[in-house]
Amino acid sequence: MRITLKHIAEKTGYSISTVSRVLNGTNKISLDVQRRIVQVAEELEYPFNKNQIPMYSNGTKDIVLISELAYGEFYASAYTGYFNAAGKLDVNLSLISANQHEKSLFDIITARIQHQVDGIALFVPTMEYKDYKKLLEDLNKAQISIPIISNGLIENPILPTITFDGYSGGFVAAECFDQRNMKKVGIVKGPSGKAESSFRANGFKDYCMHHNLEVVWEVQGDFTFDSGYKSFEAFQHSIQQPQGIFFSNDLMAAGFSIAATNAGLQIPRDVSIIGYDNLPVCYQLQPNLSSIETDFEELGRLSIQTLLDLIERKGRLRSTLSLVPVSLNRKKSVG
Repeated sequence: MRITLKHIAEKTGYSISTVSRVLNGTNKISLDVQRRIVQVAEELEYPFNKNQIPMYSNGTKDIVLISELAYGEFYASAYTGYFNAAGKLDVNLSLISANQHEKSLFDIITARIQHQVDGIALFVPTMEYKDYKKLLEDLNKAQISIPIISNGLIENPILPTITFDGYSGGFVAAECFDQRNMKKVGIVKGPSGKAESSFRANGFKDYCMHHNLEVVWEVQGDFTFDSGYKSFEAFQHSIQQPQGIFFSNDLMAAGFSIAATNAGLQIPRDVSIIGYDNLPVCYQLQPNLSSIETDFEELGRLSIQTLLDLIERKGRLRSTLSLVPVSLNRKKSVG
């Protein structure tokens, strides 16, 4: 049987509204009433955040980052940025996996609430609109209210969403080629159907369209090293070879760079390339890879601060979109 506020109200003798106000952190109710309601809620194993209640709070907020754990520099860089930001904001941050296929995200979140979490950040790029909608519906049915933000971009966000300005990233990559008088350019896109991929590609193409750059070569990638490596074969057989290529992430650019070098081409003499994210691999390639700089610590800072604001206001979740600025870190892969 699912425990609700009604069960707690019946056992304590207080109204459902009083129970709700206590468990949502009001300090305008007597301490004795708060203690009794908290005691019963714990006995019935009702999921709530005890630290949200002023008489039990130590002042330090506990936030959990739920993410798809995967190998690679991208996730390592993202987590490092988040934890650096948490330290500076004096927040306790924990990381748990969303790869637990036997459990739904709702089950994972419910379990964390029972362990007194103040807010949740979702870093799950594979989530789609329907997934967010189902999650919010399930939480609402369970009468669970907790601040949640997302770092995954979808076309129509239904949660506060904080992510990088991918459109500007593609835009400034094309601008860099234009400034070096490269009028024939190409792009290796990210996974089809993903908003993040579309934003980066659209920024690149929009600049080209309005500044007389011709996109003579376009390949569909999937953000993997292999897709970048294979794109070199398409480049070799293209009728018109671009002077500069924008890759929608660094892994694909790295794959292309190594394939090109193995075939005897020289970057940037034969073709200039720009990646996206400015991961450590950019400095390991020869020549060093120019890339769109994404500040993961700033992403973490803005995400955590948004959660802290939601916790303080106890406001409803609104579908806001905040874009973290990006810039070009130009290195030797651009002539």
